[in-house]
Amino acid sequence: MTRGKIIYIDRDGKIFSSVEFNGDMYPNGNADRILEMFEAGLFSNYSNYESHLITYKEERVIDITENWTDYLYIINNSDCEWIIKGQNGTSFLDKRTLGIVRFQQVERMIHRVLHENAKEFSASISKEEFVEILNRLRDSSDLVRRVNSLFRDSRDNVECDFCNGAALQISHESTVVFLLRKLLKDAAENIDYYIYELDYGRKYEPGIITDENGHDIDFSSAEKLYDYLTGEVK
Repeated sequence: MTRGKIIYIDRDGKIFSSVEFNGDMYPNGNADRILEMFEAGLFSNYSNYESHLITYKEERVIDITENWTDYLYIINNSDCEWIIKGQNGTSFLDKRTLGIVRFQQVERMIHRVLHENAKEFSASISKEEFVEILNRLRDSSDLVRRVNSLFRDSRDNVECDFCNGAALQISHESTVVFLLRKLLKDAAENIDYYIYELDYGRKYEPGIITDENGHDIDFSSAEKLYDYLTGEVK
């Protein structure tokens, strides 16, 4: 049974440690979820995982020379570089970096992508994947509307309350939208606006959305929305 712990360094330099998890905590096991969440930028705080605050005598140094947990996942979310002192020497844990430790040795480092406009962004979902997901949601929504229309126009189904086309809709649509919002750091909920207010961009008109300088923001398609969210256009 492979054991593992998560150590999280927050923006203020405080260090939190999770309890020890038992079972498949190697990088290709259950810990894959940790790596996916880190690369997607979802580790912004540790409130959901923290067990207790731990401190180290040396400033910005984590000593793993006496660690006996199979794997440690050390997440540096601070703005400073940290040092990991292990049996294989000293390793430098850069800001926005995840260090994977096996017992007393650092195995590898995974760096978060920093967008060129100084906006943190992880390209964990490509433009093609994003567009495909939104197009599928749009097609599902269109199908629901057509089926509901058929039911309303059918005399045979007037009294069949259960004959509702919405049953064909993807039941996890809200979850899909939530995950897209998280992946693309869409705090302003532009994805929701594009889907529900602009009907997947079909209700977009020039001038309907502008920035603080009065310039148009084009939400006429999923491609344009992706470019805006990833900073390809200002």
